[in-house]
Amino acid sequence: MFRERRLCDDRRTCIICEKEEGKIQTNDGLVCPSCMPKELVPRAKTIRKHSLIIYQKTNPDWESCAGIVQSQIDEIIEDRSTAITQSSSTTLASELTSQIKTADSIDIVVSFIKLSGLSLLIDDLSNFTHHGTLRVITTSYMGVTEYDALAELFSLPNTEVRMELKTRSRLHAKCFIFNRSDGNSTAFVGSANISKSALTDGEEWVVKLLEKDVPDVIKDLRLSYEELWGSNNVKTVTAKNRVDIESALESRGR
Repeated sequence: MFRERRLCDDRRTCIICEKEEGKIQTNDGLVCPSCMPKELVPRAKTIRKHSLIIYQKTNPDWESCAGIVQSQIDEIIEDRSTAITQSSSTTLASELTSQIKTADSIDIVVSFIKLSGLSLLIDDLSNFTHHGTLRVITTSYMGVTEYDALAELFSLPNTEVRMELKTRSRLHAKCFIFNRSDGNSTAFVGSANISKSALTDGEEWVVKLLEKDVPDVIKDLRLSYEELWGSNNVKTVTAKNRVDIESALESRGR
């Protein structure tokens, strides 16, 4: 008789029991509360999988943190500014989906948006936009952005998309800003566009910036975003602009 697994993304499955959903980030991946010793939670992000297994075997009376609610775990494990690369224990996709859940508003600027990448975020964005606002800036540069991906964004409530259609400014900015009124905003700046490879296993370098660590940097990013949002180089687009969008993508892709 085989063990029944939960229907969850493999990247979120506990690296110890390989059955429960991982909720606690360690150096090597996510661990479920049942497999995480309570006393190790404060330094969870520095713990390697083999160290955790050895601890469990050498401490038969260890107590799991299963009784601690997620909000308490988050308070114990302090978040910090960090780099996300191929060698990181997390993916940009998992970081972004986590941020979406707790943001007040979201501002995104990327050169390219592909359906393969947006599909990793769209469910969380859909839930978010029922109470929060989403703004997205993208381009037709090189014809890489896919109309089907834009159509998914057009269908979301409280969402506005602006696009560089005819200019040759070659907008290459990639930034995800998760705004929070309590001063705990977070931004991700780096090389990643919205595609499956960029958000999962591609060679992308992205810096995660916490407002509590670098408030002036977050302020500058917001100002730059507002300047670009109001620029004549980008135009608000909806499903009604499909002909213009596809024409721009075709001409820029040549």
